[in-house]
Amino acid sequence: MKIGVDARPLSYDLTGIGVYVEHLLEALQKIDNQNHYFLISNGPINLKLNNRKWAKIEGSTMQRLLSTLWMQIRAPRIAAEKGIDLFWSPRHHLPLFLPSRIKTVVTIHDITHRLFPDTMALPNLLVEKLLMGPSLKKADCVIADSNSTAMGIVAHYPIDSAKIITVYPGKPNLPDPATEASHLPLNLPERFFLFVGTLDPRKNLLRVLKAFERIDPHAHDVHLVIVGARGWKNKQFNQHVNTSHIRDRIVMPGYVSRPQLKLIYEKAVGLLFPSLYEGFGFPILEAMSCGTPVITSKTGSMPEVAGDAAMLIDPNEVGAIADAMQEFLSNPGLKETLIARGLQRFDTFSWEKCAVETLQVLRRAVTT
Repeated sequence: MKIGVDARPLSYDLTGIGVYVEHLLEALQKIDNQNHYFLISNGPINLKLNNRKWAKIEGSTMQRLLSTLWMQIRAPRIAAEKGIDLFWSPRHHLPLFLPSRIKTVVTIHDITHRLFPDTMALPNLLVEKLLMGPSLKKADCVIADSNSTAMGIVAHYPIDSAKIITVYPGKPNLPDPATEASHLPLNLPERFFLFVGTLDPRKNLLRVLKAFERIDPHAHDVHLVIVGARGWKNKQFNQHVNTSHIRDRIVMPGYVSRPQLKLIYEKAVGLLFPSLYEGFGFPILEAMSCGTPVITSKTGSMPEVAGDAAMLIDPNEVGAIADAMQEFLSNPGLKETLIARGLQRFDTFSWEKCAVETLQVLRRAVTT
């Protein structure tokens, strides 16, 4: 079988979906020596190929805003030229004009555009609204990376739930910081809470900041480190940061490399991840893998990922976030318990298992 894969997330700095695509394709290379894979992107694909039956098809259009149009136009031609039997998009949207003989699978990570549209950048919102519905209709099978996402799809789209299969992602891998010793972040504070994620309203950063102000960080000698790409719709948050009476306690290094991120996790008092909504939530597992206790939301997929290994709070309550931070600072026993549970929870996720189950879905799509 010849399989086409939308590999665009591997042409840019890795965020959640990019991490998913990278690790899953690496695992698929190891377990599948039967099928041929064609990774397709508008730009260079940052993935080492170790399987002779895998190939890259790379374009030269690096503008993100044009990548969707590129895929819609070029993928059908590439699929026809290569004789592709099945096309899999691990990122929400299928090329809608693929030849009708080609079977299709799409992975849906979240339905933010339906639940929290005001938190999205306009171009991303328009693409999701335009393409997700037709992609779900066209797909022979749909992969959801959590039961929460699967239920959300059924609730918001006219789709047969029987063609939706939940396949959990595996463990996010953070490379050893020693591999990039000369590029590690400098001047990290001695004691800090950590937030990781793109700076957009869905991540709930304004409430995180207000909660941090409440705990009197000067008295506790603790900082807040915010790691992530610049994002969008965060003017109110940035204004609050700049005028906050604890501005000297807030550190914002921006986007960092994966080895750098591992070092930051390992030094943190705890991860603050009270997002309003997540389809999965890789930072939860990343923190657990580094022995960092987690405060996260009791809504959406986050309890599904965290299990009993995190402190779950109402993300809409500033007081609940602040109380959780106070508990971390005053109760070392709680932190030690969550660290131990977190390491055990992390080990329940596997990219090999994810790859095996994903391959089963791809085969199922061909036989439908």
